[in-house]
Amino acid sequence: MVESSALRVRSGLQFVQFLRPALYALLVLSALFTFWAGGDIAGKALPQWTQQVAPAIFAVFLIVFAVYRFALVRAKRYPAATGLFQVGLGALIWVLLLPGSRQKFVPPAAPDDDLRALIASPDARVRALAAETAGYRAEGSRYAAELIDRLGDSDPRVREKARESLVRLTGKVCPDPDCYRDVARSRGWLR
Repeated sequence: MVESSALRVRSGLQFVQFLRPALYALLVLSALFTFWAGGDIAGKALPQWTQQVAPAIFAVFLIVFAVYRFALVRAKRYPAATGLFQVGLGALIWVLLLPGSRQKFVPPAAPDDDLRALIASPDARVRALAAETAGYRAEGSRYAAELIDRLGDSDPRVREKARESLVRLTGKVCPDPDCYRDVARSRGWLR
């Protein structure tokens, strides 16, 4: 009776040894599809179906891996807690590979620069603050057109803040908006 049990364990372990190369092949395929799905490879975009292939291949890997680990655990050649932990971790990784999960963890896109919208705000206080802020920005020259437009604003505070920002950006005090427009064109800030 003990010999037949040992014989079954030995034949089971031979089956497990057969699974090892298949595990490596499935893991490598899954990794390749995971890293390249949805992106460009040498300037060529992979088709959309590649995003579904990676989790499918990893699921097959996980099933084969679970059979492999549990066979080793059953033969008392591997600790049960470690085998269960590895299979559980594989299941967690599989969930993270699913296309729906992938989009949830993508960092949000950088917010657009709202300063242009604020310079055109209906509230004069917001326009004045935005015009002043534009003069302190590292690339404040990209707001030159909006600041020049604000020189004709109906609110005197907005006109003053726009003029101060233009003086700060250009380094020149001009008597009228056309002078600032000429300076901005000569520096390539306006088209």
